[in-house]
Amino acid sequence: MKVEMAMNTLKKYWPHVLLWVAMIVYFIFAPDLFARVFIKSGKPIQTENSLPSSSNRISFVVDGLDPYREGGQSLYSLYGWGYITSEPGKSVEGYIPEIVLVSDDNTYFFAVKTGYRNPGPQSMFADPGVNLDTLGFNALIAEDSIKPGKYRIVMVFKNPSNGEAYYWDKPARYLIKTPNTFTLK
Repeated sequence: MKVEMAMNTLKKYWPHVLLWVAMIVYFIFAPDLFARVFIKSGKPIQTENSLPSSSNRISFVVDGLDPYREGGQSLYSLYGWGYITSEPGKSVEGYIPEIVLVSDDNTYFFAVKTGYRNPGPQSMFADPGVNLDTLGFNALIAEDSIKPGKYRIVMVFKNPSNGEAYYWDKPARYLIKTPNTFTLK
């Protein structure tokens, strides 16, 4: 009797039940679907949980995080300068920088555009052979492409020709993403 009554109620209100199910599914899956389909720039190039080995040969500074618009899309530009010093007998020409955002639960790798950066007095750099044409970096980050959390900012240098990769995260800087804000600390 109760089953029959429940079936009659379901038959009567099936459009409402279907609408509620659709809304719940939308709120669960829409942010990830939006990030995958509609975001063109500022997507992570990979998401994995492993960083390469640490190296104190890397120096970098994050100068700022500014809102940026590209192709009608709201992004954030994370910028600063960074370089890797060479080991004796090795060149650093093949190394490509990346910015990585690391939290307890997620790791996001972002492509970096390098460019000329005037660092001020050359004495502030340990290696006088630093290439000023590739010293500056700029990483575009789509706010919707990462989950809320506190992310440590890491600079990674990879050499695609031999597979070597190193990272450094000192001095510690953090990106904090909440549902309503995206800030640099």
